[in-house]
Amino acid sequence: MSKFLGIIGGMGTQATACLYQMLHDLQKVTVEQEYIDVLIYSKPSIPDRTAFITGQSTENPLDSLISAAKILETAGVDCIAIPCATSHYFYDELTKAVNIPILNLLDETAQYVKSLGLKRVCLLATDGTLRSRLFHNAFEKCGIVITVPADNVQADLMDLIYDIKRGEAGASGALGGILSKVCDYGVEAVVLGCTELCVLQQLDRGTVHPAQDRGTVHPALINILEVLAEASIDFCKAGKNKRNNI
Repeated sequence: MSKFLGIIGGMGTQATACLYQMLHDLQKVTVEQEYIDVLIYSKPSIPDRTAFITGQSTENPLDSLISAAKILETAGVDCIAIPCATSHYFYDELTKAVNIPILNLLDETAQYVKSLGLKRVCLLATDGTLRSRLFHNAFEKCGIVITVPADNVQADLMDLIYDIKRGEAGASGALGGILSKVCDYGVEAVVLGCTELCVLQQLDRGTVHPAQDRGTVHPALINILEVLAEASIDFCKAGKNKRNNI
């Protein structure tokens, strides 16, 4: 029997839907009964994580996150996945509030990047994630150096992220426009460190990257939603479905 996965979703809603689609697509089954059981609690009412971390809001998301985790625990899930990188600012306090494991998206991503032998990456993430150095701390433990976008690029990136959070589709190639500005940072890969950017990559797949028109080879992309989907399946199926094809 596979273990029962719980998801604290809604941060944002498209990222949650994208994670569930990935969970479906990445599982190898012969009959539908072999898919893992998943309970999604989509709670978009959770206060803005970046706004709290950067001091733009005094509304702490922690109580709302703990409430969601406890509801999933009471429902009988065996572990919890959270498709929101910035919410991991509250990870330590959240794990203390429940008696089931919560997958750590940051550590899972760092371990995946390390397994690829990469040493230097560019991180695209929210202001809250960058301010709290969430990925920095996880990657530094693995000997991986992180660079971040220039301020003007970061501002454009935040606009793009919040467009997705509002339910807007995002302009075709918008992610490619950001990538073209960071492809000369001397990095081996770009980590899509916000799940909204992962959604945008799914929408943009097959789109020509702007840098390719100039004959430039851009770095590989690391999609953290795919990392989380793989880690969730691996936990629930005890490693029996590992595909390593992110």
